[in-house]
Amino acid sequence: MTITRPEVAEPENPVHMRTSPDVRWTTVNFAEAIQGVQTPLGWTFWSLSMETALRRTFWSMGVLSGNDLPIPANADRRISGIFYGRAAGNITVFRWLGDRTPGSSGDTVEEKLFGKVAQPGGPGRPRQAYLRYPVVAAKLPAAALRAPGQIRRLRAEYRGWWQRVTLDEPPADLAAAQALLRDAVAHFVAIGVHHAVASMLGVQLLEQLDALVALAGDEDTSGSDLATGYGAMEETAIFADIWAAAQGELGPAELTRRHGYHGPDEGDLSSRSWREDPQPLESLVEQYRERRPVGPDEREAVQRERREAAQARVLARLPARRRPQARLVMRLARTYIPARECGKAGFLHTVDAARCAARAAGRILADRGDLAEPDDVFFLTYDELLGPLDGQLTDVVAERKERQARYRDLALPPEWTGNPVPVVIDTGAPAGDTPPVSDVRGIGVVGGEVTGRARILHDPRSADLAQGDILVCRTTDPSWTPLFMLAEALVIDTGGSMSHGAIVARELGVTCVINTVTGTRDIPEGATVTVNGATGLVTIA
Repeated sequence: MTITRPEVAEPENPVHMRTSPDVRWTTVNFAEAIQGVQTPLGWTFWSLSMETALRRTFWSMGVLSGNDLPIPANADRRISGIFYGRAAGNITVFRWLGDRTPGSSGDTVEEKLFGKVAQPGGPGRPRQAYLRYPVVAAKLPAAALRAPGQIRRLRAEYRGWWQRVTLDEPPADLAAAQALLRDAVAHFVAIGVHHAVASMLGVQLLEQLDALVALAGDEDTSGSDLATGYGAMEETAIFADIWAAAQGELGPAELTRRHGYHGPDEGDLSSRSWREDPQPLESLVEQYRERRPVGPDEREAVQRERREAAQARVLARLPARRRPQARLVMRLARTYIPARECGKAGFLHTVDAARCAARAAGRILADRGDLAEPDDVFFLTYDELLGPLDGQLTDVVAERKERQARYRDLALPPEWTGNPVPVVIDTGAPAGDTPPVSDVRGIGVVGGEVTGRARILHDPRSADLAQGDILVCRTTDPSWTPLFMLAEALVIDTGGSMSHGAIVARELGVTCVINTVTGTRDIPEGATVTVNGATGLVTIA
């Protein structure tokens, strides 16, 4: 493999922006939700929905003022961005938001969301951040109280809406497709606000669980032991239904009707969900049938007992005056950490509805000759697709398709300051004399030491895990998580302790190390590895 660096600065376009030299960015956590190189339609849908939802979230919490609600024209002030087609989060802005939030900090947000431990002697909390505290103190409790109930309500409402607009009554003309796309954005924003509130509170609560364990001085317990066994987690419903389908207790049509909004790379609008291509889901059912993994109810029971035992040990070691507050933190964590995954399921319904709208519009535009093929619709922007569509589209689409193909040959670092410098990877070149590594390190999420055969997977559709295999992958989304039931342990390149993969691994009690950065590159396929979910060390035999 050879690596070269482009010499010419990339101009701004619908899937690439430029930023100031002192602004920090990362693909961690964002790459988990918005996978791969984005198309113009995919990114402009995400950017409008996500940025709007996040800004409304921090306004509802009192962290932002009303003047901060409009999406800034200046990329430096945006919460999210895109570079060479890859979605990224603005660490500088997230730290600023964390410092303005009582009970949190820029360091906490950076560590829990992005897996980056703050360095000693860092910038610390700026004094002016405290000026926002009175407003946050007034608004945050109401936003926090609303979030769990609103997430549950909207999640239930969106299930029926998604089934109707994608399965029962999909758009029949261009106007209906455009209307559905607008509705998808509105629905995303509505639940996204409450999802983000739950996520931010979950970050703080996970930090406080770690602090409780440290205060108790219990070396046999970790914060992860207190953040598991909650039950009714969104992904456990997927596991349960796939398990039931493998036992012949649930038919394929009903399985798709319940979970068809998921699919490989489901954050990529141009991908195909299980609703459109059920083959990956059928493959999972077959693997469950052959392997007969322990059912999700049994796993939940084991993890619930583990959490309850850990809570009892920690409470017993704490001074009596500290126990009421500790019980409150534990109770709140049980509410807000699962709510994050429920909220994510809610907005993923809206993403698949937008996908359905786009494909319907693409078929219509291709039939009337405006597009060469239906999927060319993904190379229009959100505003273009909702605009007059005067038919002059083929040249623009061709240029953007060429750019996307070029971006696919580039790689970005997981974190950078200013404008990133991509590398061009030539996978056809000889590997050279790069020496093998003996271990990789990440964040220990849950579990002790597990040894097994490493399976390097870049696509859940190609998964065929045998007993004792260890799943090594770049990132995960809900379409990956049914594989967690089949893996002995997980090694994930990107993410933090509040990433989707980490939350689900804790809930299932699957040994997991996250944020190794180079695990899929440095661990050879088929190698024997030992994964330590406590220390974050992965040793390669």
